[in-house]
Amino acid sequence: MTATESSPRYHKLPGRRRGFISSASLWTGADHLLSVKSDRLQEDYKRFYFRDIQAIVVTKVPRFLISTRAVALGALLLIAVLIARGRMPGLTVGLWLLAAGLMACWIYVSAAHSCTCRLYTAVSREDLPSLYRTWTARKVVADLERRIAQAQGVFIESWADAAELCSPGPPDPPGHAATGRRPADRRSRTLASDLFLASLFADAIATSLEIGSPSAVLTALSAGLTALQLAGAIWMFVQHSRGILSTAMQRLAIVTLVFIGGLLYVQAFADSVQAALAGRRGPVAIHALARSETIRPIYIAGVLLLGLTGLVLSFKSFEPEPPPAITG
Repeated sequence: MTATESSPRYHKLPGRRRGFISSASLWTGADHLLSVKSDRLQEDYKRFYFRDIQAIVVTKVPRFLISTRAVALGALLLIAVLIARGRMPGLTVGLWLLAAGLMACWIYVSAAHSCTCRLYTAVSREDLPSLYRTWTARKVVADLERRIAQAQGVFIESWADAAELCSPGPPDPPGHAATGRRPADRRSRTLASDLFLASLFADAIATSLEIGSPSAVLTALSAGLTALQLAGAIWMFVQHSRGILSTAMQRLAIVTLVFIGGLLYVQAFADSVQAALAGRRGPVAIHALARSETIRPIYIAGVLLLGLTGLVLSFKSFEPEPPPAITG
């Protein structure tokens, strides 16, 4: 028997986490599940035999993850907009609508169809980062449930009754609270989050008025609202660290800060490209407060989508779902 014939063969499961630094994927062998995590410098392999898996828990929570493919697509759209602005102005509106539609889809999926997945054995708990969308988690859990049933058998009685007799996973240390559950007193709405969302909508209105009739007053008002958003985000971080505000709203604040900061760099890049297309040389003036005509439409669309997402998260409760598969 050669080395190739004796080596185990693996089948890749759906789902893959592709980040800027880390990545994660799942593979199935003949009698075990293989979790592969990489941070570009090293890879971590963990093997879980089907006969040892006690439970797989999927919890529906909002997750605003930005993959490398999303960043590459956004960069291509930005380059296309800058090229179309100078050569095909009629195409610019269509590209902005396409970008707004893609961003709306990403926010909706991140808020309503995202999850975390955790695997339990008698001695360990393992997060599965590659399963962060609900449809992928259902498909993978259904496949693993079949394989685990072949290795362990199936319950004759209800698995929920059996789960009450024995909690899956290793026991928690004395005095240590169970992980992976949101404290009961965390709220989806606070004064900080309401002011934060109000500033987003007000900023979108002020920036829209600037397109029709730009003025120093509107520019100063928009800058003040941006400062209010930053202060509100910091306030939300403090409330989250104290166990008052939900994790969903805290992540929305993070996405908003990344969006606002990213547009500063995008505006600097756009101004540089426009200066190069115009044939100007020398230093390029960077707009510290006033947003350029290229940036305003995408800023308005992004702020509105973030505000609408915040409204959905404020009035929606994300409770943990029951484990979709427990075998043993």
